[in-house]
Amino acid sequence: MGDFRYFLWLGIWNTLQDADPGDALDGFESIVIFADGEPLSLDLSGWTASAIGASEPIYIKPVSSATDAYYEVTIDHLRVIAGATDLRIQSTGPRQRSYELWDNQTAAKASLQEFLGKSVY
Repeated sequence: MGDFRYFLWLGIWNTLQDADPGDALDGFESIVIFADGEPLSLDLSGWTASAIGASEPIYIKPVSSATDAYYEVTIDHLRVIAGATDLRIQSTGPRQRSYELWDNQTAAKASLQEFLGKSVY
């Protein structure tokens, strides 16, 4: 019947005009998601859809200069992320950067929770 694998997709870009585009990717070989303060470390699975076995991009890039990044996750990881009220992503490496949601992303979170099923919480 098949084997399912789940991936977290990030669209990564830099809004600074003078910045080197390669600098935007520094530290994204692995990331840490903080879900209600609890760390969840994820390693990069690939920079392209083909790296994860997909034949075409999974999502439309938010801006043309964005780079795709895919991180393999488990269904349990998705449950933790979907159930969290406070989410933050931190890049790793020497210049760690932290990213927080700029709004509450209610619709996206509701879709993830629906995908996971209401009984998982």
